[in-house]
Amino acid sequence: MTHYTQDQLAQFPWIVSCATLRTEDLLPKFWSTAETLAVWRSEPIPADLLAPLTQLVGEDSSESDWSDDLADQTLADLFDLLQEWSPTGFGFGASEGDGACFGFWVTEDWHDALESLGFGDDDPSGWAELISRLDADGLDPYNIEDAYQGRAEGWSEERAGADFAQEMAQESWLPDGPQGIGWNRWPISCIDWEDAWRELQMGDGYRLHDMGGGEWLVFRSV
Repeated sequence: MTHYTQDQLAQFPWIVSCATLRTEDLLPKFWSTAETLAVWRSEPIPADLLAPLTQLVGEDSSESDWSDDLADQTLADLFDLLQEWSPTGFGFGASEGDGACFGFWVTEDWHDALESLGFGDDDPSGWAELISRLDADGLDPYNIEDAYQGRAEGWSEERAGADFAQEMAQESWLPDGPQGIGWNRWPISCIDWEDAWRELQMGDGYRLHDMGGGEWLVFRSV
């Protein structure tokens, strides 16, 4: 699995081939995708895979160069390479709904984990970017539910963190009312909620993930 950049994920070749299971059709499409990923990874396609690809479907190949056994083995090896180079949280293969549609799909464990937290189906680049950031933070499909703390809003990370810290305090203390805490009155109005958020970050491992549009996800170290 690989962490790709945001720009790379935005133009990622999620769907590689559809409507054919012919090896001679799949080989050049899989090869083209592998070449794109090889450039992004700064890692060449292995020579022992590149040689048969060139022989079978290269620009100078001919019918006499074709071998069914070699083609089947090369396709299997290329399939494994694309699986290895899949974005973190994704795998390469055929669609569950269409065995002739090959591409990169979010793994079942990540799909179920994000869906259980209320994340609807998103475009794959958006999910891939989120999963990549969560994975880099040490989160996986099996601990993310315990780590997830909710959402916050703010035009910056500091403001979103302050918003979450204040909401967390409101849920912990007495509600507003005649005998409750007046949230717009002294001394509550004097609290530096950005500083409170920094305490949550340093002391309890809270962190934010930017979802865009002023929306942030809140997680805690587990």
